[in-house]
Amino acid sequence: MKGSGRVLMAVLAMMASWQSMAAEIAFTSDTDFSEMSLELKRIDDPTPQAVRLNVTLRPDAQRRLQRVTTEGVHQPLQLSINGVQVSSATIQSVINGPGLMISVPREVASKLLPTLLELKKK
Repeated sequence: MKGSGRVLMAVLAMMASWQSMAAEIAFTSDTDFSEMSLELKRIDDPTPQAVRLNVTLRPDAQRRLQRVTTEGVHQPLQLSINGVQVSSATIQSVINGPGLMISVPREVASKLLPTLLELKKK
């Protein structure tokens, strides 16, 4: 393999390992959120291609998020709710909560919203 081929293989290997270094947090709306509301449209919205999901985390979920973001500063964070991949962003600092505003792309919101509306039988 010539020099450029080795470099390409090294870059691909680094990219594969970068994916595995991503921090992950998975929430279940029924157990992890004490409150949630959805903002569909604002006149001054800088991201009209997304909706805003505002949630208040329960204490256990808040501790999990704080731990994941403490351990993963400057790493990508994969966020899922009810099994739906909602967003991916780089962790800039520790997130303490309990209130979060999650920007959800509209195409993802169409998959997520039905799961938020489901009522669990007690």
